[in-house]
Amino acid sequence: MIPKRIAESIEKWFQKDYRATFYERIEYLLESRELFEDLPYAIRYGRTLQYILDNISVFIQPEEKIIGYVKEIIPSEEQKEVAEKLSDEWWNLDLETIQEKILWFYSYGWLKRRPPWFYSFGHLALQWDEIINKGLLSLRSKAVEKLNDFEVIRDQNKHDFIQGTIICYDAQIEYIKRYAREAESLAALCQDESRKNELMQIGKSCSHISEKPARSFWEALQLMWLIILPLQKVAGCGVLNFSRMDQYLYPLYKRDVENGVLSKEEALELIIEFYNKNNDIMSPTDHMSQESETTQYSIEVAYDDPNYITLAGKRDDGSPGVNELSYLFVEAAHKLKLRNPYIVVRYYNGIESNFWKQTCEAVRDNATVVIYNDETMIPALISYGVDELDVYDYGFYGCNDPNIPGKEGGLRQMWFNLLRPLELALNSGNYPMEPDREKVGIKGVQGSLEDRMIGLMSGPYYGVETLNPDKIKNINELLECYRLQLRHLLEGYREGFEKDFGVEKRHNAGRMRIEDCFLEGTIENAITWNDGGTKYHKLLIQGGGVASVVDSLAAIEEVVFKNKEYTLCELVEILNRNYVGHEFLQKRLVNKMPKFGNDIKWVDDLARMVVDIFCDEVMRVNSTDYLYSFFPTLSTDRDFTGEGAGVGATPDGRMAKAPISENQSPTIGKDKNGLTALFNSLSTVPFNRVTGGPLNIKLHPSAVKGDIGLDAFASAVETYMRNGGLQIQVNVVSKEELLDAQQHPEKYSDLCVRVTGYSAYFVQMGRKAQDELIARSELK
Repeated sequence: MIPKRIAESIEKWFQKDYRATFYERIEYLLESRELFEDLPYAIRYGRTLQYILDNISVFIQPEEKIIGYVKEIIPSEEQKEVAEKLSDEWWNLDLETIQEKILWFYSYGWLKRRPPWFYSFGHLALQWDEIINKGLLSLRSKAVEKLNDFEVIRDQNKHDFIQGTIICYDAQIEYIKRYAREAESLAALCQDESRKNELMQIGKSCSHISEKPARSFWEALQLMWLIILPLQKVAGCGVLNFSRMDQYLYPLYKRDVENGVLSKEEALELIIEFYNKNNDIMSPTDHMSQESETTQYSIEVAYDDPNYITLAGKRDDGSPGVNELSYLFVEAAHKLKLRNPYIVVRYYNGIESNFWKQTCEAVRDNATVVIYNDETMIPALISYGVDELDVYDYGFYGCNDPNIPGKEGGLRQMWFNLLRPLELALNSGNYPMEPDREKVGIKGVQGSLEDRMIGLMSGPYYGVETLNPDKIKNINELLECYRLQLRHLLEGYREGFEKDFGVEKRHNAGRMRIEDCFLEGTIENAITWNDGGTKYHKLLIQGGGVASVVDSLAAIEEVVFKNKEYTLCELVEILNRNYVGHEFLQKRLVNKMPKFGNDIKWVDDLARMVVDIFCDEVMRVNSTDYLYSFFPTLSTDRDFTGEGAGVGATPDGRMAKAPISENQSPTIGKDKNGLTALFNSLSTVPFNRVTGGPLNIKLHPSAVKGDIGLDAFASAVETYMRNGGLQIQVNVVSKEELLDAQQHPEKYSDLCVRVTGYSAYFVQMGRKAQDELIARSELK
């Protein structure tokens, strides 16, 4: 059972006004702006954080055991106008100036609430093990010692950087002490003896963990929360990977249980409360539905940032990672079915059968639980440069973005549209939507500064001159042209990235963000992670539209090379006219051609070849000459519509500017032969070369009903993992139920769905996102 106070808290959250805002952050930001504007960047950053944490409200809610929250209000029209004007003042600038101020960013919606002197990129994992087992004072002492380093003494930028981190540590320590004092004050006034004792213990514990290591399972969760809360709600450092909580918390849990100070039931209740805390600070909206009123309204800095927990998986000695805590963390997610935190269970061959069944049951019942495969992820990460000593701690932040906890900074990415090189290959390097032969074969940077800063491919892209279509005699020759075009695009992007990184280093000297206080290497090197402070620096090349590419190649094989109904030149001309006058052919290509995801061997072989080409070329543009390595994933997130807008008609029957296929998944509606056929097709993809990306599956409830259905589902997913699958996330919901939820949202407030690397409440999503989910194939 969920404790009554948690159930009431969750119910209250569902009734929460989407306008509710932690407005104190904005007020104290405004005050701090004038107080510290003449200080060096890093010191100003630290002073800003310190000023806000010293002044915001601290309060403890009745009965809660893990304390910490922020004060929210419904802002007045005047307050809302102030916030909107600030965003305009900060970021209504030319892109070159924005690059100088914030380097790069995820989206304009992400950018708008972050002032240029006080921002964080988030999307990372802190050194949770060290924070818990050494304490904040130990981290601070390391920074103080670094001040005496000769290199830091003679380099003002490095000196400022370290000074800024020390101020941030002091701010965090004092913030936790404020909660200790608040608990003690409430205890003095409390009439209930049990709660009085509880508050006194909370006060003592918070006083201890403000500087020193956690001594118990509860203190570890409490310390984590009082770091997470200000990082996310004040500094905007959201989308955190809490890493392998069942591993680094297990020694404290085990000791508490053995000493009789904690039972399994009490531990489960604490985990449930920790989960609820993470969900409770989110706004009731969907960050990917930028068109919705609730999302557009938000003036929060991290209003809908999900956090990630990694469970199970192999340990660094190869032994199984499942322990008693693994069960409790999955059980808590199953009971609550909240959208946050997002639970990633790492499968490995030989995983404990009881735990596997528990995990699959939670997935079947629509808990926020997804599955990744150690047997593919570990070799993939190693192949792109992750040391074996580090790889076993891998986890995720953001939507299926791999992360080595504490050893790298925030998410950097490029959404690479895999249809673009096919389009270029079919047009001998020209871009048919804006043809210009003079741009074919030009080497160097392509794409606008905005594209490069956000990581998009929104404008026209031109390739190198490859074989004219009338010279391409078979699918292998076409694939070689595809390879050359893909190589050209990646080489151009690498050149543009290195150019931009040079600008970043010039403007970023001496800067720090809150995450630099909690990453390995940044203090030791006295430099921010972005510029080389940490061990790993990666940029994800998010390959999108793989099924669209494969389906297009399959169609070409059928109608051009095999049946010779059209020459390739004739087909290309039809595509460049967007099928005008050839509507019957377009419908035939959509509905009658072999499609990826149906266990058709020769089609699946094309998928293997396309992904191999992609991975080959990503690896090719990596070099020890570069700080950042490119890692390939198969992911569109939810932007498969946007990615399609820049591509003309394709041989799979897709019209110009229409959406491309999403993530790893088959083209929507084209996997017709059921779950086993889908898994068989995907098992041929060389996922041991791919470092992330979701497979979105929608199952009809009848397919997994009861114990028999659960056993069949668990067996199917395990077989898929054994055969080399990468990831799976499932929605067990019927199309009829989703349509009813659109019509009667008041009946479905708690319907939580897996979107694409994150979860959302269906009725809080925009209509476009809802329709996309409904359109997914419903497998039985």
